[in-house]
Amino acid sequence: MNKKMVFRASMLLVIAIAMIVYFSRQMVGNTPTISRTTSRASWVSSAMTVDELMLEADLVVRARVIGAPVTRVLRHELPIWDENNKIVGSTVSEALFSDTVFEIIKTYYGKPQSNVAVMQTGGYDPAVSNSMEEMVDDPLYKVGEEYILFLVDISGDKVQAPNRELYRIVNPFGRYGINGEDVFSYGQYTGMDTVSVISNISELETQIEQVVSLLPALIDSPIETPTELPTETPIPTETLTP
Repeated sequence: MNKKMVFRASMLLVIAIAMIVYFSRQMVGNTPTISRTTSRASWVSSAMTVDELMLEADLVVRARVIGAPVTRVLRHELPIWDENNKIVGSTVSEALFSDTVFEIIKTYYGKPQSNVAVMQTGGYDPAVSNSMEEMVDDPLYKVGEEYILFLVDISGDKVQAPNRELYRIVNPFGRYGINGEDVFSYGQYTGMDTVSVISNISELETQIEQVVSLLPALIDSPIETPTELPTETPIPTETLTP
């Protein structure tokens, strides 16, 4: 091979490497960074045990994620007040919510169906932010994951689901991730270290079945709950570095 051919081959190699580096950087630059936000105990539900969760759930299922979360942006116009408590303008508040489709593997309680859409706070929309919003105690679902979910039916909700069927978890204690024969409750991320959660799928299923059989009696003698409950959407209090 003569010197010209060697030089041309070398130049082509340099150009190829440069292109790989450039596009690699572009891909990294376009990948959203994940910011996780903590939340106070501000869920509507304070249920922690299986029987407490069952009293509030409309549907209890074992399900697999079959579709990546689809993010929606809810916009609300809010007034701007001056120091004299007079409205001087308005601003638009943007909140991210995501809906994830699950394939139902087993129904323990509620209306049997093949698929279900579950809402959660957070998501990713490049028009709103370059980062992905997630709640520590209710992170975004991923395709292929399996869960046992205690769900509340919010179909017809004027804000979230005016013309469709949609569910949400009772709270983080109503979301059990499945790993082989083990399960783990996302309630462990609420900071309530004294709470004992079930770690075996067989034990969890047994408790669910027992409560289902006793549910009429439990409804007649409901568990006391606080008279004043906070909003259903967790309130972010700080941002954690990934």
